[in-house]
Amino acid sequence: MTDSWSVWHEAKQLLRMHWRVIVSVMILGGLVGAGFALRNPVNYTARAELVTGNYSLPEEVAVQPAIDKAGALGLELPAETQARIVASPKIVDVAADALHLDEAGRIGLLSNVKASATTDNSLSISVKGATPEAAAASVNAVATAYLQYRADIGRAEMNALAQRAHTAARDSLDSAAALDEPLRTAQASNAGYAASILAKREELERAARAAESIAAALDVAVQSFNGGGALVRPGTPEDVDESLSPPMFVILGLVVGLLAGLAFTVIRRQISDRIMDRRDISRATGLAEIFELDGKRDIAAVGQLLLRSVAQSSSQLGVPYEQVAVRPLTPSRFGAAGLLALAAGGQGDLKSVAVVALPEDTGAEMSRLMGNRTSAPLNALTGQDLASVNSEIGCTAAAVFGTTPAPGGTYDLLLLATGPHFDAAGRHNTLPAGFSGPTVLVVHRKRDRVQDLEQALDELNAANLPVVAILFAEAEKGSTGKRHLGSLAGVERSWKTTGMARIDRLRGTPARRWGWAENQRATTGSQP
Repeated sequence: MTDSWSVWHEAKQLLRMHWRVIVSVMILGGLVGAGFALRNPVNYTARAELVTGNYSLPEEVAVQPAIDKAGALGLELPAETQARIVASPKIVDVAADALHLDEAGRIGLLSNVKASATTDNSLSISVKGATPEAAAASVNAVATAYLQYRADIGRAEMNALAQRAHTAARDSLDSAAALDEPLRTAQASNAGYAASILAKREELERAARAAESIAAALDVAVQSFNGGGALVRPGTPEDVDESLSPPMFVILGLVVGLLAGLAFTVIRRQISDRIMDRRDISRATGLAEIFELDGKRDIAAVGQLLLRSVAQSSSQLGVPYEQVAVRPLTPSRFGAAGLLALAAGGQGDLKSVAVVALPEDTGAEMSRLMGNRTSAPLNALTGQDLASVNSEIGCTAAAVFGTTPAPGGTYDLLLLATGPHFDAAGRHNTLPAGFSGPTVLVVHRKRDRVQDLEQALDELNAANLPVVAILFAEAEKGSTGKRHLGSLAGVERSWKTTGMARIDRLRGTPARRWGWAENQRATTGSQP
């Protein structure tokens, strides 16, 4: 077996065993995608880029102190800070007014504006809109509003600087004028002191002229200041990104759901010790005698092959096989279908077969399955036949079904239904003290666990009750003890179409194709 084949086999097993879970999760993903589609209608995203700080100021302004490294006008904030300002209500409100939006439109525009810094002096702005044209118009309006905001802030700062320069000029001129009288007095009495007052007056006049020059330059600059930025790449209807359409949301949801379902089943398969296929049984037990039973297979044919395997394995072990114990592994499901499979298989080659139910609940289930079905291959035993079976097994059975025994009062095959190997408390159910035949375990797919199988195998082998074969059956949904494995309808159809046909053909025919009874008598020394 190659690794690739193993992976392919595991994938097929996962799909076959868990397709309901996978499909359910995939449908859930599709529904979630549909919900997203309803909440997120198709929209278009337009983008614009602008650059800031590309302006020059008069030479006189350069001597003014900068404001916290934000430039002489306080505009050159970090790009991340400017991006937050772009997406703020202050800018969006201006853009909304330019677009003539109502209150709902303003709120929608605010929620759809995104801005980010691309370099230290460039910004990227994106806006979602219902149409490409609306998205492009909105992003350009927001960019323009921010440039206008910068222009307003810059002009206000320049006007403030000009006002301070005018004030400084007036203060200097007033201070110079205040020195006129002291200067005249000093010139009449103290020439040296008059010279110092004159120098101070000239200094004040120079400061006034410089302040006036700065104020005049700012007055001129403020007229042409545009914010110190430019929209280098405006948004256009042709250059927009379209969001996912509703069908794409649904498809994406289905794909994600499919992947999630597969991942869930794979993880569950890895961490769970439930028996999923015959390879799990083979790895846990080392047995190759594993027979699968489901509603699609011929129950009589499966039972016949299983009985052949039991006979061969028992002969190799030196174990008499006129009595075979059949028990489900755990009480999660009752294995009556497994018993009846063996009985139906034995009907093809044996004259007398009996199914013995030792526990009460097993007998009640057998009665329910076989009662009032005249077409069933086995009938309830009473009187001498029942006494013969109870004598042969060494105890009183809860229910016995079978055919006519051999002339000596014995049966060619006794199938003992012993109930689950482990009861609700985890204890195994015992067989009659004199029983020493082989055991067939009924294992339920997705219900029984590898740990229980290994424990049951060790205990039965240690008790000289060797497990010679395993019947691997599908577990039908339903409450514990209320349903049997496989499909009852399928079992009945199989009895009617195969088992009864074999019985009709073999009635009056002494030759037995299998030779179970002859092998049995050769081993035990019994006579017909």
